Formats: sequence, C-alpha cells, structure tokens
Amino acid sequence: MRFRLVLLASALAATCGITGVASAAVGNPYSDGKDFAVDSAAPYDFRLDKRKLEPGCYELGRYVSEGLVDVGDENEELQVRVNDIANFSIDQVLVAGENSGYAVVDDFTTGHPGADPDIDPNQTATDMQGWEGDDVDEGDTIVCVSDHDDSGQNEPYGQGEEFGEVYAKNRPIIQPTVAALGQSAIAPLKTYKLGLGYSIERWYAPHTIADEPPFTLALTDPQAFANFTHVKISPRIAGPIFNASDDGPGVLRVNDIDTAGEAYDDPHYEVADYGQTQHFNVAGDPESFCLGGTCDPSLFRLLSFGTQGDLPVSWHLKASLAAEDTMRSVEFTDAMFREWDADWQAFYCGEGPRPAMPLAPGTNSPDPRNCPVVINLPETNPPGPAPQQAVPTTTSVTNVSNTTVASQCVSNKVVRVTFGKKAKKGRVMLNGKTYKAKRSNGRLRARASLRGMKGAPGSYITVVIREKRAKGGWSEKVRMFKLC
Repeated sequence: MRFRLVLLASALAATCGITGVASAAVGNPYSDGKDFAVDSAAPYDFRLDKRKLEPGCYELGRYVSEGLVDVGDENEELQVRVNDIANFSIDQVLVAGENSGYAVVDDFTTGHPGADPDIDPNQTATDMQGWEGDDVDEGDTIVCVSDHDDSGQNEPYGQGEEFGEVYAKNRPIIQPTVAALGQSAIAPLKTYKLGLGYSIERWYAPHTIADEPPFTLALTDPQAFANFTHVKISPRIAGPIFNASDDGPGVLRVNDIDTAGEAYDDPHYEVADYGQTQHFNVAGDPESFCLGGTCDPSLFRLLSFGTQGDLPVSWHLKASLAAEDTMRSVEFTDAMFREWDADWQAFYCGEGPRPAMPLAPGTNSPDPRNCPVVINLPETNPPGPAPQQAVPTTTSVTNVSNTTVASQCVSNKVVRVTFGKKAKKGRVMLNGKTYKAKRSNGRLRARASLRGMKGAPGSYITVVIREKRAKGGWSEKVRMFKLC
C-alpha cells in the first residue's frame, strides 16, 4: 500500500525522530546573499560583513588608522601591538587569510610565560597565521575587544570546520517537530496532511562580559528582528556543493524540506522551499504556516501538493552563521505512518488507546478497515489553523464477536447500496462476506444483510463499497451503518 501526502505545517512541539543531513546538489549556490552577516562565502574566500559583526568586534584597520594599534610588516604572520593610549584590550583576533577565510585566535603569544588571554596596552602578540598557515590579509582581519580585566573575555566567534569559516556562538538552536497528521476530509481523495512544527532548544543570550563588575553589550544578529524575539531563516538546502568533493552545510543557514519525490527531480538542483515558515518565534507558534498554501482544505492548491509527496519527509533547520553541529532535523517515515494507522485501527476495534498525535486541520482519522464492528468512531478535525488537540472522544459500542454485555440488541437491518450511473460492476464487503451488485431499473444495486448480528444499541458496522467504471479501475470507499 502506497500513501500520498498533502503537507501542511503548524508549530506545535510534538517531537519525532531525528535524521541526518540531506543530500547535496551541485546546482544550488553555496551563498545566495540571504545570510546577512556574511559578505562572501565562496570556497577559500569566506568573509564576514564588517558592518554586521558581533558585539565589540571591528576591523583591525580601523584601530590602526586611529593610532591605537600597530601591525607588523610581514604577511606570513600577523603581529599586533596595542598602544598605551588604548582604553581596551583585544580578546579575539580573526586572522584573515589571502586564500582562505579566518583563523580564530583566542590565546596570544605576548612574551609572558604561557598563553595570554588578551593583548593589553603596550603588549605585542606574535606568531598569528591564517587558516592552515595561509599568508595574512591584514585588511580583512577582525578584532574583538573589551576592557582590560582578564576575568571575562569577548570571544563571540568560533572556528568552523572547513575553509576558514567562522560561526557566531550566540545563535538560536531550533528543533523541527512532527505535530499533526490526518486523512483528507474531501472524498474520494486518499491523501494525507502532515503537520510540521518547531520547538526552541536555545535562544539568544544576553552578550554579557563576565568582568568585575560584569557588563552587557547590545546584540547584533542581522537575521533577528522584533527586539530579538524572532529570527529569519530563508529556505536553503542542507548541503550545497563547494566542488566535486566538499559540501555543506557549513556555517550558513539551513531551512530545507525534503521529500522522497525529490529523487525524481533535476539531479543537479535540490528544492528547499515548500512554503515553510521563514520566521521563527522565541515562544514557538502553533499556527505558523501550511506547506503549499492556506490551511483551508477546500482549496485545491493545498490538496494538489502531494503529487510526489511520498514518505519519508524531513525538515532540517539551522540559524545563519551558526555552528554546523547546531543543525536539527526531524523525519517522518513510512514505518511511522503505518504505526499511526495501525494505532487508529486498534482504537476503532477497542483494542488500544486513541493515538496521541493530533489530527491536522481539515482532516479525518483514517478509514476503519479491520473491525467487524467499530467500537470507537472515526474522528474529524474541522478546517482551521491549529491541529486538533489529542483529547479522547469515544462512543461506547460493543464488539459482537467476543463480548457479552448485559444489554444487547439483535439487528434486523439490510444494507442497501445503489451505485453510480456509470458503474459497470459493484461489490459490497461486510463482515468477511462479499455481495455482488445486480442491475435493477437501470442501476447497479446490492443488498447485504445485518440480520442476526448482535451489539449494543447505537453500535456501527463497517462496510466496504467497491465500484468499477467503464474507464478506469476499481474505486473503494468505506461507509458505516448503524447496526441496531
């Protein structure tokens, strides 16, 4: 049995399994200009935007021109001296390479025994080289400063894994989640809507320097807005290729939905944008977005989304200029779907609890298939922005096959089914028996007897109705009839 998905998303924090990095695609640009703190992210030429640096960080050349810092003449290594008139110490240096990004230096050789945590006035730091020994580009080198106290340091950047990239330590970590699932409420569509959401593992922390007394610098991430209560992460795949052997994600952002159908798309370009949210809230948002458009299931632009939406479906997220190991992901697999469906079938038969995952807006629980008599009725969630909460609602019905109760009724009903005008064949399947349709008064009709079946008053029976037309194969739908 193969399932088609219509995907929607809402930001509920119902967690699911974690998956690995998505496959890379050579046609996706590594840098598209939407990582606002980065000026260049080409291989071996990584550069930060000098106007959007972390708090207390500046171009080295600015201090040189102001006469506060001197540098050596050789480009094989960098030497930096802080002059005695400076009212700051240098805590971190991002040594730019001529053919690479940066080498992050936090401990300095100043002539004192051991490593010095900063470069104070009248001190000269030596032996600073570019990434993997690259020659130094003084014009692009960046320094981060604070006061002279050694108890707290301003070291906001960390060393990336490749090409001299650097990452900002103070960035959110966002965990995508699976929030809701349901079968389309529009008959006869057999598509499913998968709700995705996110929770916040870590948010921006105040940029506090732990000196005596401590002081705090203003936050500066250009991706953040609304007083740092939101952050923008535009769609981007989890692994654009640098060259034939190296791929991402690197320190740039990741916001990537992956579906199994992508295996049939252009092998040189991978889709990342399925209409998912780009704006993430510190508190999460249970009504954030729907993949493919509005949450209203009456619009076909949502329902038509599942053309190649076969499982698995995954979502990878990472903030811009964040460390590679802060990327988080979630995956919903075919095995998870089948487990969800089996749980509903057990619930219908009275053999298990109601599945905990909420139904997505505008969906039903899956059709009952395996119960001669339905103990708990199927459920529906009307259209709306938020998934249905997992509140059990059941109807007390008796399974006549193996339960004896004090109050029972015996059915004397007959199920009558009239098929469509274009139907050529028809079948009704009930309680393990198949009843063939016969033509009467120009229409195919079938009768299935419920006589003698026992159950509690108000109980229902599941009936499968199959129809074949002149053009096309068999179609199938499930209806429920009151037993007695």
